[in-house]
Amino acid sequence: MAELEILRHLPLITAALWLGLAIFQVYRDRTRTWTERFFLLACVFAGLYAVSDWFVFTADNDARAFLAVRLSLTSINLAELFFLLFTLVYVGRLRRIYWSLAILSAAVVLMTWTLMPQRVIPPELGELYLPVFTPTTFLIFIVYVISFGVAGVVNLYRVYRIVTEQSRRLARRAAGLVVTFTMVLMFGLATNGYLGITQNTNFPPPFSALLSLVAIMAAYTLYPGSRERISEAIRKFRARRYDIMQVFLIYKDGTLIGSYAKEVADGVDQDLFSATLDVIQNFMRTSFPFLSGTSLRTIEHGNLKIIVERGKQCYLTVVLEGEENDLLRRQMRDEVLAFESANDQILRHWRGVPSEAVGTDQVFQRILRPVELFGA
Repeated sequence: MAELEILRHLPLITAALWLGLAIFQVYRDRTRTWTERFFLLACVFAGLYAVSDWFVFTADNDARAFLAVRLSLTSINLAELFFLLFTLVYVGRLRRIYWSLAILSAAVVLMTWTLMPQRVIPPELGELYLPVFTPTTFLIFIVYVISFGVAGVVNLYRVYRIVTEQSRRLARRAAGLVVTFTMVLMFGLATNGYLGITQNTNFPPPFSALLSLVAIMAAYTLYPGSRERISEAIRKFRARRYDIMQVFLIYKDGTLIGSYAKEVADGVDQDLFSATLDVIQNFMRTSFPFLSGTSLRTIEHGNLKIIVERGKQCYLTVVLEGEENDLLRRQMRDEVLAFESANDQILRHWRGVPSEAVGTDQVFQRILRPVELFGA
């Protein structure tokens, strides 16, 4: 029937949406922080899950169907893992204990390829391939997917609570993502579980198709066309956890373009600091050749952290006390790139005269003061 053929191919729409989001992440250079990497990988594996399901629905022999089933289970496993890691780091920071989730996920992947799918039953006319699972391992897999999905939704709800304090308009976007993902998780698992339990092969399991709704809502929530960004609301909230002591904008040869320092830090020789930082970076690259092409990103001493984000011509250094986070790093890099764009010709022919550069103070102001949101 025409309706069945449409349902067979719906996962391709889901795949296009999620892989499109992944490509957009790479295009926007959103791959440098752990938050961005986890979101990128979640998008990639959600897209691969939909592609794998499409191969299951359209397979023309047993071997291809069996391989597609394993790839489908593996992809949704990893999509759940990176989705959960993304939400954890987005509202907090990366902790070592989180890597235990990757170990658990790897164990489930191993189970998927060794114990879980036993075989596939060839379809009758107009039906689909039916995978046959070991009941115990299939139950473990379902519990894993539900647990990771619910934990991710809880973190999205935390995002909603944080955003609600600052902007009602953004809160509606965040609430939409929570509701959409919750309903897709509930309806998808219910329908897929029912079709699996009843051994029904007349109807394609719809979970991969339903994920297109999450992709649309994620794009609407995370990439709004207005001045407001959920990431800005979260950054403003997390700015309470650190105190910026000094900010330095430094040309790539180590000369100081501009700086900010609190009164308690006025005793620091700012030119000496920038030159010393450049010496440390050169020392690391010279002493450890395998670090070629990389740059210094963090120095810790006691309660102080020095974090560095580099552009093509200069780099921004922040000295802070407290807990750094990915969103601050993302803003630092965006500020460096915007500053370089505004001072392209000056930086190409840099003469070491800080007054020639424009917008230096504005960079410091935006780093020091979290964005005020509108529409509250």
